[in-house]
Amino acid sequence: MKDQKRFSPEEIEELKEKRDEFTIIKKNLKIYYEFPLGQGASSSVYVGFIYGKSPLMVTTGLIETQRFQDCKVAVKVPSSFGQDETEQLFREIDSMKKIGYNENVICMLGICFLDEKPVIAFELADKNLLSYVRTLRETILGQIQAPVNIFFSILWQIARGMQYISSKNIVHRDLAARNVLLTDSFNAKISDFGLSFCAYLEENSSSSTPQKLPVKWLSLEALLDMVFSEKSDVWAFGILMFEVFSFGAIPYKDVVLKDLVEMLRNGDRLECPKAANEETYEIMRSCWQEDPEARPTFEQLSERFREMLKSTTMAYGYVEGRK
Repeated sequence: MKDQKRFSPEEIEELKEKRDEFTIIKKNLKIYYEFPLGQGASSSVYVGFIYGKSPLMVTTGLIETQRFQDCKVAVKVPSSFGQDETEQLFREIDSMKKIGYNENVICMLGICFLDEKPVIAFELADKNLLSYVRTLRETILGQIQAPVNIFFSILWQIARGMQYISSKNIVHRDLAARNVLLTDSFNAKISDFGLSFCAYLEENSSSSTPQKLPVKWLSLEALLDMVFSEKSDVWAFGILMFEVFSFGAIPYKDVVLKDLVEMLRNGDRLECPKAANEETYEIMRSCWQEDPEARPTFEQLSERFREMLKSTTMAYGYVEGRK
């Protein structure tokens, strides 16, 4: 485990420059440490409360952000500050500021310094996509039927969110079911930008690549040459689709990195999940084409799922009647 550290004076100044209008005054943020929402290797997330207007509401002035005042929030509290963790924090803040507000991206409401260490307030969601589909696996008990209307809606929203992210020249690099959050009304929101980078501002090379990356979601060109682009995120979107239609199965389970690279170079891909039809699997396969330029764009994927939603009129199980 990396040694924890306090921020250097230079890093503190850099963070102050990044936070500027996104600063939350300490007295205006309450963190309920007794109500954890999740825990990762380098941070924990807790329920919190913002008093007054959030910085995002003030800076955007949008009607859609008016609800982000005097409201519950999710607060990300870093637990360690090694080199990688510090860089991830900078990446996340930079990306969230560029993104601002989008209905299919979990938005950063502001940044607060506690004892010279930053915590980030985000809008609050109910669950993540991976937990949701795994719950379905237990409910459906292996039956092939699935709530496809909801699945198509979620995938359409993710594609729209990624289309917006790509328009900001941001490459996510960690698009997976665990990093898509859902509201109680099934609004999908892409989260966790700690591995992201701006394609036009950062060198796309191994020198700017984090040490820890989600190997089984990476495209072939990323595994071989550490090359990342919108099209590498499209590959990850295909893996995310596999997760959804396999009810949260682990992709390439028990396959080591060396064997995975060899499999992909030989053209081997994940098998079609039982809950996916031929059309759905064809979309997955199109995302996994070896030539990045042969893969669809997120705009094309968004349109594809929009058309599939329009044509899906049958009711499925417990989601009967939902549109």
